Amino acid sequence: MIKFSIFWRNLKEKLFSKKEQGKDSPELSPPQIPEASFSVSSRSIKASSQRDPYFVQIGLDFGTSYTKCICRDVMTDKAWVHVSQKYRGQEFPFLIPGALHFRDGMISHVENPEIHYPEKGLYHLKHALVKVALCEWDDPVLVPYRHASNQSDINELTKFVEACAVYYLGGVLGDVRNEIRRRFPDFGALTQDYMAVNLAVPVAYAEMPQVNAIYNRVLVEAWGLAENLSDHLLIHLSELENLRRDSRRIRAQSLDEECFIYPEVSANVQGFVRSRVSSPGMYIFCDTGASTVDQSVFIFIRRNHTEHLAYLHGSILPLGSSYIEHLAALRAGKMDWQTLEMWRKRKEAGEKELELQKAREWIASQLSQSTIATLAFTKQKLFVKDDLNGIRVIFGGGGHCDNPYKNAVMRAFSCDLFRERIRPDIVGLPIPRDLELEAHESRWMRRLSVAYGLSFEKSELSSFTYPVELKTPEPHQIWPRRMVIDDAPTKDQC
Repeated sequence: MIKFSIFWRNLKEKLFSKKEQGKDSPELSPPQIPEASFSVSSRSIKASSQRDPYFVQIGLDFGTSYTKCICRDVMTDKAWVHVSQKYRGQEFPFLIPGALHFRDGMISHVENPEIHYPEKGLYHLKHALVKVALCEWDDPVLVPYRHASNQSDINELTKFVEACAVYYLGGVLGDVRNEIRRRFPDFGALTQDYMAVNLAVPVAYAEMPQVNAIYNRVLVEAWGLAENLSDHLLIHLSELENLRRDSRRIRAQSLDEECFIYPEVSANVQGFVRSRVSSPGMYIFCDTGASTVDQSVFIFIRRNHTEHLAYLHGSILPLGSSYIEHLAALRAGKMDWQTLEMWRKRKEAGEKELELQKAREWIASQLSQSTIATLAFTKQKLFVKDDLNGIRVIFGGGGHCDNPYKNAVMRAFSCDLFRERIRPDIVGLPIPRDLELEAHESRWMRRLSVAYGLSFEKSELSSFTYPVELKTPEPHQIWPRRMVIDDAPTKDQC
């Protein structure tokens, strides 16, 4: 069977070459592909020559507090930020809140972007999904889900968390697909019209089969149910389970082709590695989200006009920006949802209460030590240990700020892994030229870099190697440390 990504790449080349040939060139007939390799809209009709097929690639950044999305018209290579009709007029209208309500068996979406910790709500869903995949049942992030579902049985708790993820992502994807159809009103008029979705997973989790499997399973189900769950309509959990059961029974094989999981850091730096300012070398990427700081060290390689990312180490640190309000609330002696919401607002307003200062200090200490550990693991993988001195730093994520995150990471470069303190360059991520953004919207990119990277068709994404695939060199393979020879003494110094 022909690979679908290969088909689209060939089609794109043919269409562009056709336009370059001029009016006198012969008309190219539409290529034929196996019927099972694309989804057919209910409005599909016999393909005509009135227009070229549409191919829209959806880049979905499933975040802890918010989800972000960028769509790309693959045939013209132009991308745009998805903005739901619900959030137009907000300061950051592209942020899709990630919290849910569950009451009396009914599940719904918390649409107010100002509320992170709703009363009797379910939050940090992305993190909860990872914890059930790893069987870490005692993790605090699962407490709201255990209380809401009234489940002590771990199997039932897992099903509940997965159901919440399918509901949330399905509603988001349904809204995204509706917006695409508003942009292209005749989408589906050709049988070759096509949509696909890429979703990111942190590097340290991506190489764990159980985490990769649950992400893929939830994404495929959500994609298949997007039309049913569009706009996050209020639904009973039993009805959602029926929809999921029916979907699994009749699911088309093409859904697996349309859904793709990709490492989050690779997505984050996709715009960087494609830009003219990028250069090969070693980088540490620190992505601060709501629940975690994801650190990855990679070597960027460019050969024959293709990019490759070789990951030396990846770690997930439970030190995200939401941890600041959690520690402040814990120090203040109350952990209810009202208290968490209060400390979150004070944190984001830049207030300097003792509770917040102590929380930042503790996180800075932990992050600095963890960064040293990340660098130490990286050094073990190097054949030439001094290569670590040339490392550069990239910061990202919606929770990133100087205090505590930047300061803590940079402090780690004065540790005894280095013969003397180094001051690595901090590399900024460029503003993409192929993304529809107004001048005042360029500040959005700090929170959109993952979604942007995911908006490329999967065969065009940079290849990568996981840390587990790179062996630690044997002692005899390690190059000896370069000796520093002092200048010969002068006669006056003797």
